[in-house]
Amino acid sequence: MYYQNIDDLVEELMEEMFEAIQYYSTSKYQSDSRVKVEELTTNSFDLLYYIYDHRDYFTLLLLEDTLPHIHQQLPEAIFNLLKNKFDILYDVPSVDDYHQKRYMAYGTAGLITDWIAQDFDVTPGEMTDRLIRILNTFARGFVIKEIDS
Repeated sequence: MYYQNIDDLVEELMEEMFEAIQYYSTSKYQSDSRVKVEELTTNSFDLLYYIYDHRDYFTLLLLEDTLPHIHQQLPEAIFNLLKNKFDILYDVPSVDDYHQKRYMAYGTAGLITDWIAQDFDVTPGEMTDRLIRILNTFARGFVIKEIDS
């Protein structure tokens, strides 16, 4: 495929990344699955394994001048996934769901970006375990909304 400009290329790469993030975050679940955080394991979802397997691409996130705005796309992709596919069951009352998911997205993207910057210093399973432990501090579970076929 030929791209008119770098923005077209970036847009297609971002769309592919968003689809992959959505797929590898939900592929082990069915629509309306109720998941308890305390029961999550390193095999509960494959997102970090996907990132590790495609680390050459994700390393581009650290290079702001390579593709315009690429470093902003990971947190936005995670936020859209959380907003559209997850109902979080929080451990505290009166949570502003929109802003909590925004916070979760940027925090998760920050951890992933740090992992990339550390040259993937731990396994994808260890990173998944870190994310699960963090999630455990404020949520008791989540419900997977409708999954695209």
